[in-house]
Amino acid sequence: ASGVGSAGNESSYFGALTKAAVIKFQKKYGISPAAGYVGPITRAKLNTMGGVVVTPPPTTPPPAPAGTGLTVTAGAQPAAQLAPLNAARVPFTKVTFAAGSDGDVKINSLVVERGGPSADADISGIVLLDESGTQVGLAKTLNSAHQVTLNEPFTVKAGQSRTMTLAMNRPAADADSSSAGAVATLSLVAVNTSATVTGSLPISGTAQTMNVGLTIGSVTNARGPLDPAGAASKNVGTTGYTFSSIKVTAGSTEDVLVKSIRWNQASSAASSDLANLVTVVDGVSYPTIVDSTGKYYTSVFGDGIKIEKGFGKEFSIKGDIASGSGRTVAFNIEKTTDLNLLGSTYGYGITPPTSGTGFSAGSIWYAASTISINTGSLTVSNDPGVAAQNVAINVANQPLGGFSVEVKGESISVASLIFNVQATGNEVVDITNVSLVDGNGAVLAG
Repeated sequence: ASGVGSAGNESSYFGALTKAAVIKFQKKYGISPAAGYVGPITRAKLNTMGGVVVTPPPTTPPPAPAGTGLTVTAGAQPAAQLAPLNAARVPFTKVTFAAGSDGDVKINSLVVERGGPSADADISGIVLLDESGTQVGLAKTLNSAHQVTLNEPFTVKAGQSRTMTLAMNRPAADADSSSAGAVATLSLVAVNTSATVTGSLPISGTAQTMNVGLTIGSVTNARGPLDPAGAASKNVGTTGYTFSSIKVTAGSTEDVLVKSIRWNQASSAASSDLANLVTVVDGVSYPTIVDSTGKYYTSVFGDGIKIEKGFGKEFSIKGDIASGSGRTVAFNIEKTTDLNLLGSTYGYGITPPTSGTGFSAGSIWYAASTISINTGSLTVSNDPGVAAQNVAINVANQPLGGFSVEVKGESISVASLIFNVQATGNEVVDITNVSLVDGNGAVLAG
């Protein structure tokens, strides 16, 4: 009646409130999936109500110009600490990236070099962490020049800065204990971006000491009870489907905090084919953030989900199938470090094992079941909006019946419709004209 959205106060902005209203509208009128986007089915329904004409949204505006300047400086460095075996994401070097005010700056890759009295074998992988401690991209191993290129792009908004951390993962074992007491450093030696980089490289952080005597927390993993556990076929329009699930159990050394999980949708379906994807733990849904490739979905759990010693929790990814007929979905977990685990007693990141039902030491840590999206469906049902009524003589355009058609998966073309009119006496021969009209009253055939 008043305020934003009322007559005379309309806006073309489509934000969270509008999306919530669309979901409510879709649920009210049985439009599936109720994903909050105004697609063909929702537009068709809106166009039947009060003469409103809804058109598809305009094309996405072109991106803003890229920024031309990037300043790179050393951040407040992490404290010195031991780096025990099987520890993950041990922080070494913090680097602050500040973009100029003329535009966002995309950083394509970083080159990192190991230094200090240590060996490459002391490190199983180098990773980049964002401000929340969540891993960005994959862990990479050092080359013969003791360097690694971290090539997962990230963006610094215009006039803002981001402080990222260079960290390392330790191997699970050190047979001859040769790494004990070794001291390593990680230095940022190159930044790949189209912007002009200002700052002095290399930037080195804290030297950390390798340790082989401290036993940190551990977990075991297995396929979750809710996992499909085999290939399946699902129709477009399926909602709330669990695509993949794992169960994580803490060992006896310390309670474990799960900070984040990253799923890899490694099959042919596009991100636009799926909607409302969430990670579910203990009945609570956590949102997923999809990366620039449209293939990696990350859920961050804030301060962490605690798994007490000896107990386990199941982590599932579920969502709706909005389109993608003939395509497939498979939500793998690609690497062990895509499950961000932290020991609550010693505070080290924990690397989960490659054993357990459904898990392997191969290129894919957890290979999920492949879900095939069916080619679509056609549903015809009675329209209760066309009620039973008397038919008068010599009056045109009287409704005789109504039906609703729902198409999922792919568009169809209707070549013909055959109607069987049932009546008593000779009433059928007294019908002089039959027209087929759509929800707006426009004549389609007759």
